[in-house]
Amino acid sequence: MTSRQDITDPRPRYRQIADALRAEIRGGQYAIGTMLPTETELCGRFQASRHTIREALRLVEDAGLVARRQGSGTTVIAHENPGRLVQDISRVGGLLQYPDETRLTVLRARDTVLDDEASALMNMPAGETWLRVEGIRRVRVTTAPICFTTLLLPPEFAAVVEEIGQEPGPVYALLERRFGLRLASVDVDLSAGGVPATQAALLEVEAGAPALMIRRRYIDETGRVFEVSHSCHPAPRFHYRATLRREL
Repeated sequence: MTSRQDITDPRPRYRQIADALRAEIRGGQYAIGTMLPTETELCGRFQASRHTIREALRLVEDAGLVARRQGSGTTVIAHENPGRLVQDISRVGGLLQYPDETRLTVLRARDTVLDDEASALMNMPAGETWLRVEGIRRVRVTTAPICFTTLLLPPEFAAVVEEIGQEPGPVYALLERRFGLRLASVDVDLSAGGVPATQAALLEVEAGAPALMIRRRYIDETGRVFEVSHSCHPAPRFHYRATLRREL
């Protein structure tokens, strides 16, 4: 079936095509595990360029409905959005926080003594006591978790725990408002890893499943580390997309 462009539709052509494909997938036209038509076939059907088709398929992949592999085509992996979150980094703030549609639910908070690894990371003496906060972040209550997050906070900031997840926005912003801090810089480390056995059940995946690990150190104007976060994101529920522009 050929699908022509609707000139009365203000949406970009690639988005029209993506929406049409998503509707067909969700309607059961393609069974899970089957392949979508090739890019060439979709170009003919929608009378669109290969670039437009690839942009449309990218949106369908971002919705968590298909998986694409170079040279292998596009495979249907779900009929409904599994709760995957795509974070677009087109500005510095994208590295610092999650979009407002997510919420971090605190599971437990307790004092912890910094070991050698933690003290080296935070440039603080080993043996100091900090507050350890663990939680699960979701896009919506009904969706699968996108990550397990561990926070380390100075114990004098314990009162902020009751506010986490109540309002949109990152934890560091809560600390700034409540305690008069001012963020100066953030160190961000991204690495690949496996989901720890202690977090697997909470994340609804198998222990050792592939995951993206993100560690952030929040530093105030005095050079003090006032928050450290470590998040484990099971694949493929979360990924970063960055737009890098050449300086002129």
